[in-house]
Amino acid sequence: MKIMTDKEVKHFYNKSEWKCKREQILSRDFYECQDCRRRLEEASEKGIVLHGEDRTIRAANEVHHIKELKEYPELALVDENLISLCTQCHNIRHGRSPHRFVKRKKRLTEEKW
Repeated sequence: MKIMTDKEVKHFYNKSEWKCKREQILSRDFYECQDCRRRLEEASEKGIVLHGEDRTIRAANEVHHIKELKEYPELALVDENLISLCTQCHNIRHGRSPHRFVKRKKRLTEEKW
Protein backbone atom coordinates (compact mmCIF):
# COMPACT_ATOMS: atom_id res chain seq x y z
CA MET A 1 0.00 0.00 0.00
CA LYS A 2 1.42 3.35 -1.10
CA ILE A 3 0.74 6.61 0.74
CA MET A 4 -0.01 9.51 -1.61
CA THR A 5 2.03 12.69 -1.59
CA ASP A 6 0.39 16.11 -1.27
CA LYS A 7 1.12 16.69 -4.96
CA GLU A 8 -0.62 13.44 -5.94
CA VAL A 9 -3.63 14.32 -3.77
CA LYS A 10 -3.92 17.74 -5.41
CA HIS A 11 -3.66 16.14 -8.85
CA PHE A 12 -6.40 13.64 -7.94
CA TYR A 13 -8.82 16.38 -6.81
CA ASN A 14 -8.30 18.22 -10.11
CA LYS A 15 -9.21 15.19 -12.25
CA SER A 16 -12.55 15.11 -14.04
CA GLU A 17 -13.05 11.56 -12.72
CA TRP A 18 -13.14 12.92 -9.13
CA LYS A 19 -15.34 15.88 -10.06
CA CYS A 20 -17.87 13.51 -11.63
CA LYS A 21 -17.80 11.13 -8.63
CA ARG A 22 -18.13 14.06 -6.21
CA GLU A 23 -21.27 15.25 -8.01
CA GLN A 24 -22.69 11.70 -7.93
CA ILE A 25 -22.17 11.44 -4.16
CA LEU A 26 -23.72 14.85 -3.46
CA SER A 27 -26.71 13.86 -5.59
CA ARG A 28 -26.97 10.45 -3.88
CA ASP A 29 -27.15 12.20 -0.50
CA PHE A 30 -29.61 14.83 -1.80
CA TYR A 31 -27.04 17.58 -1.16
CA GLU A 32 -27.64 17.18 2.59
CA CYS A 33 -24.94 16.91 5.23
CA GLN A 34 -25.00 13.32 6.45
CA ASP A 35 -23.48 14.19 9.84
CA CYS A 36 -26.24 16.77 10.44
CA ARG A 37 -28.84 14.18 9.39
CA ARG A 38 -27.33 11.57 11.75
CA ARG A 39 -27.29 14.06 14.64
CA LEU A 40 -31.02 14.76 14.13
CA GLU A 41 -31.90 11.08 13.85
CA GLU A 42 -29.95 10.15 16.98
CA ALA A 43 -31.53 13.00 18.96
CA SER A 44 -35.00 11.91 17.82
CA GLU A 45 -34.35 8.28 18.80
CA LYS A 46 -33.14 9.35 22.26
CA GLY A 47 -35.90 11.93 22.74
CA ILE A 48 -33.41 14.80 22.92
CA VAL A 49 -34.64 18.25 21.91
CA LEU A 50 -32.10 20.17 19.84
CA HIS A 51 -31.99 23.94 19.63
CA GLY A 52 -30.90 26.56 17.12
CA GLU A 53 -28.69 25.46 14.27
CA ASP A 54 -28.50 21.94 15.68
CA ARG A 55 -32.10 21.39 14.52
CA THR A 56 -31.27 21.84 10.85
CA ILE A 57 -29.64 19.73 8.19
CA ARG A 58 -27.17 21.99 6.45
CA ALA A 59 -26.50 21.82 2.73
CA ALA A 60 -23.61 19.56 1.82
CA ASN A 61 -21.01 21.14 -0.40
CA GLU A 62 -18.08 18.82 0.30
CA VAL A 63 -17.45 15.10 -0.16
CA HIS A 64 -15.39 13.43 2.56
CA HIS A 65 -13.27 10.29 2.28
CA ILE A 66 -14.17 8.20 5.35
CA LYS A 67 -10.87 6.35 5.05
CA GLU A 68 -8.31 9.06 4.28
CA LEU A 69 -7.38 9.46 0.61
CA LYS A 70 -3.63 9.69 1.30
CA GLU A 71 -3.57 6.41 3.21
CA TYR A 72 -6.16 4.48 1.15
CA PRO A 73 -5.84 5.68 -2.46
CA GLU A 74 -7.45 2.43 -3.66
CA LEU A 75 -10.73 3.62 -2.03
CA ALA A 76 -10.60 7.07 -3.64
CA LEU A 77 -13.68 6.53 -5.82
CA VAL A 78 -15.53 3.84 -3.84
CA ASP A 79 -19.06 5.03 -3.01
CA GLU A 80 -19.08 3.38 0.43
CA ASN A 81 -16.01 5.40 1.40
CA LEU A 82 -17.53 8.76 0.42
CA ILE A 83 -20.00 10.91 2.35
CA SER A 84 -21.54 14.35 1.74
CA LEU A 85 -20.83 16.92 4.45
CA CYS A 86 -21.30 20.62 5.11
CA THR A 87 -18.11 22.63 5.60
CA GLN A 88 -18.60 22.81 9.37
CA CYS A 89 -18.98 19.05 9.85
CA HIS A 90 -16.13 18.36 7.42
CA ASN A 91 -13.82 20.62 9.43
CA ILE A 92 -14.90 18.90 12.65
CA ARG A 93 -14.16 15.46 11.15
CA HIS A 94 -10.66 16.64 10.26
CA GLY A 95 -10.15 18.24 13.67
CA ARG A 96 -9.62 21.67 12.14
CA SER A 97 -11.79 23.40 14.72
CA PRO A 98 -13.36 21.92 17.83
CA HIS A 99 -15.64 24.94 18.19
CA ARG A 100 -18.59 26.04 16.15
CA PHE A 101 -17.89 28.60 13.49
CA VAL A 102 -19.15 32.02 14.43
CA LYS A 103 -19.94 34.54 11.74
CA ARG A 104 -18.26 37.84 12.39
CA LYS A 105 -20.57 40.78 12.56
CA LYS A 106 -19.89 43.53 10.07
CA ARG A 107 -19.20 46.94 11.49
CA LEU A 108 -22.01 49.39 11.06
CA THR A 109 -19.64 51.90 9.53
CA GLU A 110 -16.12 51.45 8.36
CA GLU A 111 -13.55 53.80 9.73
CA LYS A 112 -11.59 55.44 6.97
CA TRP A 113 -8.67 57.56 7.94
